[in-house]
Amino acid sequence: MKPSKTGYIQIDTAQIYFEIYGGGEKYVLLLHGNGESCAACYKKQFEDWSRDFTLIAMDSRGQGRSSFGRKKLTIAQIAADGFALLEALGIKRASVVGFSDGANAAMEMLLGDKNGVIEKAVLAGGNLTPGGVKEIYQIPIEAGFKLLAKKAQRESAARRKLSVMSLMVREPNIDAASLKSIKVPVLVMAGSRDMIKPAHTRLIAGSIPDAELRIVQNCNHFVFDKAADRVNAVVRDFLKDN
Repeated sequence: MKPSKTGYIQIDTAQIYFEIYGGGEKYVLLLHGNGESCAACYKKQFEDWSRDFTLIAMDSRGQGRSSFGRKKLTIAQIAADGFALLEALGIKRASVVGFSDGANAAMEMLLGDKNGVIEKAVLAGGNLTPGGVKEIYQIPIEAGFKLLAKKAQRESAARRKLSVMSLMVREPNIDAASLKSIKVPVLVMAGSRDMIKPAHTRLIAGSIPDAELRIVQNCNHFVFDKAADRVNAVVRDFLKDN
């Protein structure tokens, strides 16, 4: 499905790319996972969700078609970019759907939402700290990070990749207790065979007041790709419910 509009907004020195789908009264900001783009992450959701919502798909800073700019790439910065994009588009109220690192950025948005912009949130495959990732996945990630760090001493392209990869090694750093301050409806999702530890997913859901937890059976981390036929309606109904 082709977007109805594409464009860039400038945030500090970064060019942040976005795509818009649909024309519903309610807005939904989509945040993708590490090293992806929104076009790739949500390709199986655009047609379905755009029937009911206006989707704002953002390529996170330094990923997809968005540039790095001069500010350090962090989960908190991605969250700040999300708020800046909504403001630039004149959107005062929106829900947010985040996958993996995008879910972590969505949590940061929820925690930093001083103006009541976020209406609802869906957190799919998020984690509070690197320790929330199963060791069988995290150990190779950290080993690859160390190898890339050596290459980054010589190559600028490797330095850019290292910056993105650091989000999985050094971040996020979210205190579970801080999630108790969240006042909007939240749906927490994960695959039954997710790379995120089940206890960690339960900790996130249990720390957010009245959060709904949905485990997608027989699915890995990539619930929006591998289980689109099952999760699309779940997310759509959650966002539509008043």
